[in-house]
Amino acid sequence: MVDYTIEVTIEAVDALNSMRQISGNENGGILLGSEINEKYYRINRASEPCILIDRSSKCGCTRNANKANEIIKREFESSNRTRFYLGEWHTHPEDNPTPSTVDISSIHDVFYKSEIVIDGVFLAIVGRKSIFWGFYEGTQMHNIDVIMI
Repeated sequence: MVDYTIEVTIEAVDALNSMRQISGNENGGILLGSEINEKYYRINRASEPCILIDRSSKCGCTRNANKANEIIKREFESSNRTRFYLGEWHTHPEDNPTPSTVDISSIHDVFYKSEIVIDGVFLAIVGRKSIFWGFYEGTQMHNIDVIMI
């Protein structure tokens, strides 16, 4: 991941932080943004939650693919085709989250079963005190440092 640059806007981080799981069930959605240059990405939008309510628990949730696809289409069209799907976000009921085996398996499935336009999938896990940022490129999850802008 040394040759990648990943920026995240304050607005996207604020949106994620507003959805922290202080109590209740996990929540999740998608990350959207733009490719600035080769291997240089900017995450500038965290969607509203798009989970199946009946498939959410304190330690798990299932994303509603139809709602996520509607958001992706809307954001792509409203941004003059510059903002697209970059990855997933969800909450964890812990202070400093790390990906579970279920998280890595889910991102693996997204990577291999979805139409993605970049060479990997970003993952943000929102904890009570911090956000884990990762990038999955088809073989493993890389913990990444992001540049806040």
